[in-house]
Amino acid sequence: MQLDLAIGGMTCLDCSRHVTTSLKRVSGVEAAHVDYRAGRGRVELSPGVAPTPALMSALVTAVERAGYRAEVIEPSESDATRTGVSPDGRAVAASMQPALAAPGAGRSDTPSFAAEAPVLRSPTVANEGAGAGGGGTPSADFDLLVIGTGGAGVAAAIQGAGAGAKIAIVESGTLGGTCVNVGCIPSKTLIEAAAHVHAARRGFPGVAPCEPLVDWREVVRQKDALAGELREVKYADVLASYPGVARLDGRARLLAGGAGGVRVLVGEGASAREHLVRKVIIAAGAMAAVPAIPGIETVEFLDSTTAMQMETLPASMIVLGGGPVGVELGQTFARFGVHVVIVQRGAHLLPGDDPAIAGALREVLEADGLEIHTDTAAVGVERDGSNIVVHIRHGSIEGQLRAERLLIATGRRPNTADMGLEDLGIGLSPAGYVQVDATMRTNNPDIYAAGDVTGGPAYVYVAAAGGRIAAENALKALHSTGTASDDPRELDLTVVPAVTFTAPQVASVGLTEGAARAAGHHVDVSVLNMADVPRALVSYDHRGMLKLVTESGSGRILGVHAIAPNAGEMMGEATLAIRFGLTAKDLSGTLHPYLTWVESVKLVAQGGSAGVQKLSCCA
Repeated sequence: MQLDLAIGGMTCLDCSRHVTTSLKRVSGVEAAHVDYRAGRGRVELSPGVAPTPALMSALVTAVERAGYRAEVIEPSESDATRTGVSPDGRAVAASMQPALAAPGAGRSDTPSFAAEAPVLRSPTVANEGAGAGGGGTPSADFDLLVIGTGGAGVAAAIQGAGAGAKIAIVESGTLGGTCVNVGCIPSKTLIEAAAHVHAARRGFPGVAPCEPLVDWREVVRQKDALAGELREVKYADVLASYPGVARLDGRARLLAGGAGGVRVLVGEGASAREHLVRKVIIAAGAMAAVPAIPGIETVEFLDSTTAMQMETLPASMIVLGGGPVGVELGQTFARFGVHVVIVQRGAHLLPGDDPAIAGALREVLEADGLEIHTDTAAVGVERDGSNIVVHIRHGSIEGQLRAERLLIATGRRPNTADMGLEDLGIGLSPAGYVQVDATMRTNNPDIYAAGDVTGGPAYVYVAAAGGRIAAENALKALHSTGTASDDPRELDLTVVPAVTFTAPQVASVGLTEGAARAAGHHVDVSVLNMADVPRALVSYDHRGMLKLVTESGSGRILGVHAIAPNAGEMMGEATLAIRFGLTAKDLSGTLHPYLTWVESVKLVAQGGSAGVQKLSCCA
């Protein structure tokens, strides 16, 4: 048995959640679903519970205690004509509501305010001609269809489901996207394993170094096991916990000519199904790009995915690309005993980072045994017996590099091919990325995009933030309230922290010294060598430095850049400082726990090494 309520005063997703929690606490309520945009809610009563006047009063009281207004929509005489709510918030008779699909993967048999998708019996739009006499506008199968189950896609689906919308999320590959399957999680697991190998070989004063016994196959197995566990717990199980989300398997292609929405074909061949949806979010991600180097197609090269799947370690490896992926994996394999050569076209490693930080990283990597060539272009590739030969050019000097394996880490390209985007006139960049505005909307008002497919900062936290905003704005467009809450939110990328997980880590947020000067700022720069940090002394790891860029006069923090153990952990404080306009004096005047790496932030704000050397150890 279900009861519907009209709820007033809700303005955001948190309102929906707050009211939902209050309704669930009422005795006799099994589940509750609330849509703040439609101003409606639905409660599902426990078996055997009748909708008595006392219960209805309790529901209204629960909503009022949460700070909102409510009125129970009285059920009519029979279930056959019971008034319900369509996905867009309109009242419809029960006989016109689509039947619930049978529960499946990622689905629930618990009825939902946003009813689940109907079973499609043929590759045609469900409910077509549902209007009077069969000639009306087709009813949409979903309020929102999300293409891709990575960070952006799942965040968008959760945001939409929390608002009470009817959601479909489509995946043509492995659930979870890049981060959990072939990106952040597996790579950092290998990096951690390599760190233990390195620590054993390095030893510590009073602790003799040793040569560890490495079982590479076991390292790969546990890496895959962790990724699989997180894929199940943080993606499959999470999506299944939202009754309003339907998972669809197959490749999605947008079709032209949708009346009252967007036509999307999911799947291939006879099993393909066409859906009519009201809004679409493209969150299809990106994949490793292959540079146009003569002969590259004649050799079996590795990318960031296949490199982490090797069954055996090679004796030697050439890495093309000195960005974050190249240096992370390069150092990791070097620590496992592989002779690694990095070839970087640009003047220094990590082109987006401060040159002084990048230079310090080069010294660290070379001390770890890596061979590094900057300002060097790969101009040809060929196989010679068991080796791959890379022809290189440095200025007017040409030469060759040889190794067992070749790893390509020169960039990414978007997964936008054969999606039908051109047929709908969706704006794409020359590289194929979906072009969006700050609200994540494309040039088509019914289609949004988020994550790596848009070409923005390729971090999972940026993707997730974009996915949430895309879903919120897409649903706002469906349910106008005529108030300021209709205004779309924008994705703010003015302060984006970044971490490269080398050892030591490279981390940054805000403007580099060069970028700040180029932007017209008069700046002061403070540099702290890690040898002057108490934590580094007790850890016997003095590598790296921290660089603080501030505006002259005001002291406002413009950028923080570091190469240091756990440098990434320093960026939370630095990000907040820049976002909220704090000054160096604000940081130096704030208590920081002693003998921590993050104490470095306070010390650099006190004047860096020049100031610290005139202080006692904990002053």
